Amino acid sequence: MRQPQFKLAPITLASWLMMGFSITAHAQSPAVDDASLPTVTVTGVASGTATERTGQYTTRALSIGKSVQSVRETPQSVSVITRQQLDDRNFTKLEDAVKQTTGINVTRLDGAGNYNTIQSRGFDIGAIQLDGVPIPQGANYATAMDTAIYDHIEVLRGPAGLLQGAGEPGGAINLVRKRALGQLAVGANASVGSFDFKRADVDVTGPLNEAGTLRGRVVGVVDRRNSHVDTVFNNKQLGYGTLEFDITPATTLAVGYTQQEVRAAIDQGLPTFADGRLLEVPRSTLAGLRANRQDLDTKDLFLEIEHRLDDGGLLKFSARDVRRSSFYRAARANSPVAANGNLQLQTVDFLQENQDRNYDVFFTRPVKLGRLTHRILVGASYNESEAYGGNYVYGPLLAFNVYQPNYDLPYPVLTLPGYNALTTRREKAIYGQAQISATERLKFLVGGRMSWADVITNSLSTGAITAKADSDGRFTPSLSSIYSLNQALSAYAAYSKTFVVQSARTAAGKILPPLTGSQIELGLKGEFLNKRLQTHAAIFRIEDKDRAITDPAATSFSIPGGEVRSQGFEAEVSGKVARGWDVLAGYAYTDTEYIKAPVTQLGQVFSAVTPRHSVNLSTKYALATLGLPAWTMGGGVSYRSEFFSQNGTVRVVSGDYAIFNAQLGYRFNDQLSLNLNVDNLFDKTYYDKVSAPSVSLSRQNYYGEPRRVVLALQARY
Repeated sequence: MRQPQFKLAPITLASWLMMGFSITAHAQSPAVDDASLPTVTVTGVASGTATERTGQYTTRALSIGKSVQSVRETPQSVSVITRQQLDDRNFTKLEDAVKQTTGINVTRLDGAGNYNTIQSRGFDIGAIQLDGVPIPQGANYATAMDTAIYDHIEVLRGPAGLLQGAGEPGGAINLVRKRALGQLAVGANASVGSFDFKRADVDVTGPLNEAGTLRGRVVGVVDRRNSHVDTVFNNKQLGYGTLEFDITPATTLAVGYTQQEVRAAIDQGLPTFADGRLLEVPRSTLAGLRANRQDLDTKDLFLEIEHRLDDGGLLKFSARDVRRSSFYRAARANSPVAANGNLQLQTVDFLQENQDRNYDVFFTRPVKLGRLTHRILVGASYNESEAYGGNYVYGPLLAFNVYQPNYDLPYPVLTLPGYNALTTRREKAIYGQAQISATERLKFLVGGRMSWADVITNSLSTGAITAKADSDGRFTPSLSSIYSLNQALSAYAAYSKTFVVQSARTAAGKILPPLTGSQIELGLKGEFLNKRLQTHAAIFRIEDKDRAITDPAATSFSIPGGEVRSQGFEAEVSGKVARGWDVLAGYAYTDTEYIKAPVTQLGQVFSAVTPRHSVNLSTKYALATLGLPAWTMGGGVSYRSEFFSQNGTVRVVSGDYAIFNAQLGYRFNDQLSLNLNVDNLFDKTYYDKVSAPSVSLSRQNYYGEPRRVVLALQARY
């Protein structure tokens, strides 16, 4: 069995050079003439969606629905985080970026922020897509690669069964990677900031032959940072490379590989008092030891072949292989805090490994009948996930005092027992959609996905099947209509479903049937000012049925019948409201409730971690109108109403909070700029994650990060 390693791979000469550069990739764009936007020339399905070097907070087209289509043609709630937004806010992690997106909630599960779950409309987003190819996520893995390798991020809220098969009805996140470009472009980035933050990244792309039929791109990242929490650090290095080859003028082969290593100190949060009261200790307090460690290794290999037809049709095949390992060595709180600050620390070593493979092929083309154009999409996919489990060991309990912490207590020597189980998840599917233009203004989208999914757990010592669950073919329909009210506004109505294979058993030993979710959504979308300002408003209701609930006659087993409901309203405005003035504003109201459940849950909140109200506002203004053409300034606020965690009668409530940020930029010339970001501007003290205590477990309560300042010198050529 592979032994866990704690040391970072040796830093290469290139890494040291990267750390020494005083230039950056993805410079803050110069003031852009609203009448004309720069274009980025790439090939393939994503070409109409690229956002890098446009300087915009919007995109003219999306690729999350396989074929490229405009935002107004997508009958679901979708938000886009453009390359400019990522650069302006210095977002280097997916979790930080999507947390500022309308209706998205991020639940942090470790202090360094590497373990997270992401929720939308009260449900988990269980898979992250790379250019439309989904890979399942888990709480004990880094959610995604560093954002330096992405052009933009598309966030779809609500069921995405047509796109990614079995899964919770929360939504989908599509990471659109940076493509190899047909012209030479070089950039780099150097940043420093609070808590000993140092970061550098380099990005080089361009043609590799005279004809430009072979193109390449490489991105490298070195990121070193400590934390406001004692002894906690989070170091990362990443390399990404891709090649694109035009086999013919209409056929392109793309291959790529990304490897990311994270070496950190795990922090599994503060405990509470037995009655649920949160601690009032310095935000630097750690309920753990200096010996705590966290190792995350991810290797992502992909291949794409796409053939473009003269009439706008596309045939595309994608293959993706992702291998991940996750190790942590943790001394963590395992009991509520006594009045004098005493508690117990549990010691545990845990190692987990996953391999995910996904293959997808689809064909789409327009079909013209008379004066109207329709579009068809047909495809098939296969994905398989293998997870090795059972490789953990608990050590002795340690006495600890949270008021007088001793981080240098010796950590016991623990020996991992090796893996004892292999869980394999497979799903085969065929899918399709017809976009039917009934009139020039009215369009119907009719589609669905037929999936065959199963989950099998085998004992590694005997080979015997210890658990098995499957679905004998499950159809998930997707129906919607879009009506163009005028040149700027469209109204839509959509119905969609999802399903999840369950593993819970009845008293008779039978596996419960898959739980199913369905959503009805009504919305209004607008595009103004030559499509540089986009608006969206929607109401929705999700009903999720046949969840496993405790069998009242045999409490060790389950019965189907649990039902939950999520409903709410979302509104968003993004883009350029005036020359030189960019705005991103969103509001979400989310109400979740148990409809059918045991008496103690009936009528209660289903997703306690989801705030009922959330607001995100960010703005940036070029000061050229004030006679300062080189300067930009901006700021924003994020508001969350209270959320909670409950165990029995004990409830821990976060309280509501608003966090402000500010930014200031200076452009030396078209290639070089300096950007200053301040997060938590007023240094507010708050808990951004709470967890109710139990007799034998109390942890996972995290203070939000104090004021953080980052200075980034950015350049591009």
